[in-house]
Amino acid sequence: MAEPILQVTTLMKRFGGLIATNDLSMTVERGETHAIIGPNGAGKTTFVSQLQGLLTPDSGSVVLDGRDITFEPAHKRAHLGIARSFQIASLVPEFTVLAHAALAVQSRAGHSFRFWKKAWQDQSLLEPAREAVAAVGLDSRMHSLASDLSHGERRQLELAIALAQRPTLLLLDEPMAGMGRQDGARMTQLLASLKRQYSIILIEHDMDAVFKLADRISVLVAGHIIKTGTPDEIRNDADVRAAYLGH
Repeated sequence: MAEPILQVTTLMKRFGGLIATNDLSMTVERGETHAIIGPNGAGKTTFVSQLQGLLTPDSGSVVLDGRDITFEPAHKRAHLGIARSFQIASLVPEFTVLAHAALAVQSRAGHSFRFWKKAWQDQSLLEPAREAVAAVGLDSRMHSLASDLSHGERRQLELAIALAQRPTLLLLDEPMAGMGRQDGARMTQLLASLKRQYSIILIEHDMDAVFKLADRISVLVAGHIIKTGTPDEIRNDADVRAAYLGH
């Protein structure tokens, strides 16, 4: 059996007397979309921040593609292929769509940002940036400023920035946050097109999207995974319904 792309073992994270991540273990297989669901305050974002390297666990281990990265800083994890889109978009209003993606390519390559004008003419940056923008359906908005984008388009750009880093593991933290039904359906369709191309951890409150997209789902309650299974197994589990999904 192939080694999982991500293996997390007995992860613990405390903030004073609060246990935010409690003996958490899980795996993500290569090419899998693995959703993490749970009520507000369950510790989902804290967990993903430990995967990205923004938070250091108190104990346990995180192994990416056979390499222990438990104590590696975020920038090194980015070079190893961990990319994240955030719950709240953080874009530069006066930068174009293409500029955002090109900066992400430059960041992944480890180049300095001091020579932006020179980098802007570098086709080795612009070509993969264009590919990432096209992959999320923003071809026609390539040269638009971020400030001119709709909310849904900004979420698409956030995804393009993550894809431009050529991720081994893609961390999506509520990619449909704040979206209406139409934009949410468009993002679900977009994420479905990425299945099998990337290994994905998806945090999302839109259960329709989760059940459509996920190969497996882990249910997080009070920092601990109470159940991992297929969408059908999670949907029909009495403990999961009692803890989160309802009836």
